[in-house]
Parts: sequence; structure tokens; C-alpha cells
Amino acid sequence: MMQPARTIDKVRAVALERIAESRIAGKDTRHSRATNLHAIQELVNGHPHYTFGIRGVERFKQREVLDAIADLTKCSNDPGYTEGGGYISPASALKGLELGANAIASVARSGGRFMLGTGHPGSLLVFYIDLAKLIRKWGGEVIQVGGGAFVPPNLDLDYVEGVAVVSDRCSLWHSHDTAPMEIILNSAGPIDLAVTDHGFAGAAINAGVPVVGIMDTNDPALAVAKRMGADVIVIPMDDNRPLYAYRSAVEIIRDFALLGTRQMAADGGNKVKRSRAPRWVDGGSRLRPEVVDHLQEAESLVKQRLGPKRPLDEMVEDYLEGFEEQFVQTHFDMEQENDLINDPYVTLAIYGQVREAVDRFIRSEIRERGLDLTDDELSFYLRRSSD
Repeated sequence: MMQPARTIDKVRAVALERIAESRIAGKDTRHSRATNLHAIQELVNGHPHYTFGIRGVERFKQREVLDAIADLTKCSNDPGYTEGGGYISPASALKGLELGANAIASVARSGGRFMLGTGHPGSLLVFYIDLAKLIRKWGGEVIQVGGGAFVPPNLDLDYVEGVAVVSDRCSLWHSHDTAPMEIILNSAGPIDLAVTDHGFAGAAINAGVPVVGIMDTNDPALAVAKRMGADVIVIPMDDNRPLYAYRSAVEIIRDFALLGTRQMAADGGNKVKRSRAPRWVDGGSRLRPEVVDHLQEAESLVKQRLGPKRPLDEMVEDYLEGFEEQFVQTHFDMEQENDLINDPYVTLAIYGQVREAVDRFIRSEIRERGLDLTDDELSFYLRRSSD
């Protein structure tokens, strides 16, 4: 039997070691204490570089902003303390990564739509790229809209493996601007979770999109937004480490997510209800773990190659409508035809027979191909994947 308390303690202990080794949190982070206090004052002054465009954060007083940051990073909340480097408690970074992992995995396994973007590509790009791969593997959709759009005054919105960035066509830019995310929001449709930073996070918060956001010691806006009640999980960590350093953060998120999957299975598959209907993978207790992993990878691969669902829906719609019309004309006389073709119960019965035929074909085809699934597993997948 699984022992959750011992397991979670082990995962947390290993995660703290990784945080220490990569130095994404701890003493003397990149920005000095004096720089961090200056950022707070600029936020209070309403400077958009520091507010990330988040409405209302400038109404807070300097001490209130410092308190909000201290709550998340455990740095000193004494405004008179101005010496030394920045500080992020490793335990605080761990807490943010654990909460972020739970949110990301939950939304992904529900088939949710993600937006990933960074205003800090010089250090965080690999983190987001690796995270995008995990999200797709877990069943989530990473949207990529608006590529090539003009970002005033002279930049472009671009993507690197699904991660939104700002470019001058020669280099990727460090940016606090909300405009790139606003462009994305205007054409993306519903977004279930934005995993991002800087102005990308600010615009998402303004739009009411749930956010998992990275916050360095000189990024007071996210701390204040959380204090204001924004739907944001803050991951406090130094965003100025080398690209390779953030591999550890992705590994931590992966480990917490895997732990959650095992815990769900140990609890009989019980999960907290979410607004989106769960996909078949949420019932993983009915499938062997290796089957779940393989099916998730296969679904992700097919989904990426297939593209938008609408063309496939239209193809099926045309086929079913044509089959129904042919069936009625062939098997009923003209006096019955007009009544039957407009009877929704007859339509349902016809489509039900087609669905059963599709189900029989799939079972036969899978058996001929030698797929190692029990009848119960195959029935469970076919039932849940069509819900």
C-alpha cells in the first residue's frame, strides 16, 4: 500500500536539494535589496514597467507592497533594511512549484487549453519549452495564436515550440509589456491556464485568466495582484539564472504531478471537481499506468498532427446526415419518409446503430493489431474518450 505522507516528504526533500543546487532560490539572488525596494517604489508610482499593467496595484502603499512580497519570499519586510542581495526562501519556491504543478497537471489532464509565454527568454525559455512538452504529454493543449503580429512600437509576437515571446526578428527581447498577451487574448478563445511571467501574466490577470506566474524579487506586481485576490499561483524564484538551471524546476513540477497521479489511484480515482468535464485519463485507476502513459502520448501526437477538430467534425456530420437520408429512403416508403426524416428519435436510433458499428470495427481492428488491452480497459477507453 502506498504511504502518501512518506512519499510527499521524499519528493519535497529532493526538490529542495534541486533548488539549492540550481540556485533558483536562496540568498543573494540577482537583484539587490536596494533594487528591489526601488521596484516597489516605482510600482507605487504607477510605472507600467513595474505594474505589469495590472489594474489597481499602484493603489497600495510601499510598506503594503513589501509585506505582500515578504509573505511570498520570506525576505525582510523592514523598509529600512537596504543592504545585500535579494532573498527567496527555498521553501517558498518549493511551495509555489508544488501548487503550480498540481494546477498544471489537473488542467492538462482535463484536456485544458494553456497559454505559455515569457518576457524573460534569455533565462526562462527552456523552462517553458520543457513544460509545454509535459503539458502536451498529460493531455493539455498549448495554444499558439497571433504569431507574427505587430507589437508596438517595432517588435513582433513570435513563438518558440509553443512559447510566446517578443522578437525584433534578430533577437528575443526582455519585455514587461502587456501588449503581446493582449494580442493573444483577442484571438485565442477560452484559456484555462496561463503559465507565464511579466506583462504576459499582467494582461492575463486583467482578463481574469487563471495564472501560474514566476515572480523574481524585483517583480512586486504579482505579489500585490495575489494580495488583491487575483486567481494566480505565484512561483517565487530568481529569473536570472542560466537556462540550464531551470531544468530542475521542470523536474520538480513533473515529480509532484506524478505523485498526484499515484495518489489519485491510491484514493480510488477520486478527484476534486472542476468546471471542465474530465477526460478519460482522469479515470486512470481503471487502466494500468503504462497504458495511461502510452495513450496520453498517442493522443497528444494525433492531436498535434490532426489540428483543429472542426474539419473532422464536418466530415463525420456529412457522412451521418447522408447515411441517415439514404437509410430512410431505402428502407421506408414515401408516405413514411417525411415523418421519419424529421423524427429526432429515429435519427438518434440510426446514429446509435452507426456508433455501435464503429465500436465493433475498432474492437476488431485493435484485436487484429495485437494491442495488449483487456476487454475492460478497451471498453473503458472507448466509453470515456467519447464522453
